[in-house]
Amino acid sequence: MRYELATDSDTALDRRRYLGLLGGSAVTGIAGCTGDSNQEGTAGTSSGSGSDQGTDSSSGSGDQRGGHLRIAITPETTTINPVMMQSKFPQRWGVKLFYSTLTRVDPNLEPYGDLAEDWSSNDASDEWTFTLREATFHDGSSVTASDVKATFETVYDEDVGSPGMGTMGDIQQVEAVDERTVKFTLGTQNSDFHKLVSKGWGSIVPEDIVTDSEKRQALGTEEHGSGAFTLESFAPGDQLVGVAYEDYYRTGDDGESLPYIDRISQITIPEKSNQVNALRSGDIDIIWQPGYGQWGQLQSLNSVTAHRTPGGEIANFVMNVSVEPWSDPRVRQAVKHAIDREAILNAVQDGLGTIGQDSLLSPAYEYYSDIGAPDRDLEKSRELLAEAGYPDGINLTEEFDLTLQTASNIPHMRGTAVLMQEQLKEVGIEFELETMSYDNWSATVWKKSPFYVGAYGMRISGANFMKLMLHSEGNWNGESDWSNEEFDEVVDKAIAETDVDQKQQYMRTAQQLMRDQGPYAISFYIDTIGASKNYVNKYELNPLAYQIYPDEYALGPDAPTK
Repeated sequence: MRYELATDSDTALDRRRYLGLLGGSAVTGIAGCTGDSNQEGTAGTSSGSGSDQGTDSSSGSGDQRGGHLRIAITPETTTINPVMMQSKFPQRWGVKLFYSTLTRVDPNLEPYGDLAEDWSSNDASDEWTFTLREATFHDGSSVTASDVKATFETVYDEDVGSPGMGTMGDIQQVEAVDERTVKFTLGTQNSDFHKLVSKGWGSIVPEDIVTDSEKRQALGTEEHGSGAFTLESFAPGDQLVGVAYEDYYRTGDDGESLPYIDRISQITIPEKSNQVNALRSGDIDIIWQPGYGQWGQLQSLNSVTAHRTPGGEIANFVMNVSVEPWSDPRVRQAVKHAIDREAILNAVQDGLGTIGQDSLLSPAYEYYSDIGAPDRDLEKSRELLAEAGYPDGINLTEEFDLTLQTASNIPHMRGTAVLMQEQLKEVGIEFELETMSYDNWSATVWKKSPFYVGAYGMRISGANFMKLMLHSEGNWNGESDWSNEEFDEVVDKAIAETDVDQKQQYMRTAQQLMRDQGPYAISFYIDTIGASKNYVNKYELNPLAYQIYPDEYALGPDAPTK
């Protein structure tokens, strides 16, 4: 799925003006934020010339074995606990090294087997059965259906309080049919369940570990997985090192046991520019998520491949409909018609993304529909405000005690908030802006305040993401308190539907309802980018940034650690 990069136009607002408003951090990307992701799209790879190419950075030198793969990240990995990890992407990244999930998803969001060698559902897609491969945990014990059952029951136990509870569908019962067969009974139909279990919270932990509260707590710094790597060392916030597990069950293209590499290090380098320097000098092999402000520099490096693919991370301007004036759909529409989306995309993301349609789904999702964004029409925006009773505009802070809140250290959140404040002034919508650290914002604002700019990463299933956020029974509906019977109906049907064409129709209707009546203004969808040395083979950029599978990567013979 290829799409064009937004360019400057006669209607775009002056970029330098907005960079002045934002400050120097405006174009430096920070990945992660609130959530996990789901999308589909064709991965693209850009070389130093900047032209889009294929999806595989392999040098074509065959399946190389051995070596030490070094990956730089910015946010700190503070835990490797698959049950209690938060939504921040680096925590999931570390978990992926040591643990196995039932399935995985490729860059096109197509599922393939991990621990499960086969799976099927009933016609109603509310019963799913998975058959396990023969696999062992790192202590040599066999992975069984009882371990799968215990893991999911623990994650879904309210008393445990896992952040993953409810995120993999409405699981009502898990049954170990026999040692290698596990059956899930869902409370609602879900045709994407086999994708949802690939999330990090679906990482299988031995039954005796996951059901013991003390042993479960120790998972923050020790691992008991069945993944491709075993833990060698972990300095939280600094470095994580794994070594190849000799009895790993997956095999490579050569028929030999994976992983291709002998050792892997995740290295925290806080400054994005320092990551680029380390990549240039050969001190690291991959930058997991480079800063968007470094994109041009990465493309110019002869020894580096810069990767880019449509992504789905968003910064959503939240208008909670339970409070005035957001309870009036005309006011929400006035906001949507006042936005210069292209100007925001160019200023905040250096144009590395696509124009937002006020829907949660980007072009990277499997059932995305190009329904078009609301036109920027300032006169129409003013007319809508007048119809709603605000002919002279509205000061949200003075009249309704509403202050826009966002995170100061997440550039695409802060940037969106600053530019929205400036643009909405043009139609008479004014408000004060309050910024704070992301951790403070997450604890005190998210799902609590009626007016803020948030952030979400991609989800594995677009239909399930819509239900989570905007369905009247969705777990996170409290962010907006929006309720629409038609939306609820089509989303439920989309989740249950197995026919692709019919599901696409339901999904299109849901996206149109979000755009026309929903509580969000979403200016852009962020591309996923990455960078690797040219000797890194078999590396594919997944639009789901946290879905990284280093056991499938290889180092060519010219790698410095071979």
